[in-house]
Amino acid sequence: MKAPRLPGTPGHGTSRPPMARACEVCGKLRSVGHHVSHANNKTKRVWRPNLQRVRARVGGAAKHLLVCTRCLRTGKVAKAV
Repeated sequence: MKAPRLPGTPGHGTSRPPMARACEVCGKLRSVGHHVSHANNKTKRVWRPNLQRVRARVGGAAKHLLVCTRCLRTGKVAKAV
């Protein structure tokens, strides 16, 4: 049996590995757990970080970053004007 092609592998349109949806400042990723019903049935679910595309100042130049709202609120990101 042939293994399935994964996104980001050669032959799938790009040779780059797939990028995770993570905060570019603190590195926050998705969190995995269970959705638990009233009958105590458990199914897999994910909690994704609240990422915002922000124009921020990086090394003196303006650049678009994916940043979580916690980093925005605490001032870890200097927004570009």
